[in-house]
Amino acid sequence: MLKLSDGRLWGFDDEERKVLLNATTGIPELAEVVARAKRHEEIEGLWVVTATGHELDDFYSLVQALMDATRSRKRIELLEGMLATLCHSIDGF
Repeated sequence: MLKLSDGRLWGFDDEERKVLLNATTGIPELAEVVARAKRHEEIEGLWVVTATGHELDDFYSLVQALMDATRSRKRIELLEGMLATLCHSIDGF
């Protein structure tokens, strides 16, 4: 298990988790990251995982590819939100 000092925190909600579970089918290393996420104790519907910078970069690329493959405005907005949280987790601001 990663220690906080070994990685960065990233959070996503229930709807985003469903997207990630579907998108990582066939990508075991990313599916494992989603699988190790834990529900936040105080914020309902929030999942939190500690991930390496490399893992977060891989998720960023995955989410960008999902954006390129959709025309749904609602899905694009969801994915844009995921990119924003990934940027925050990767860059720390």
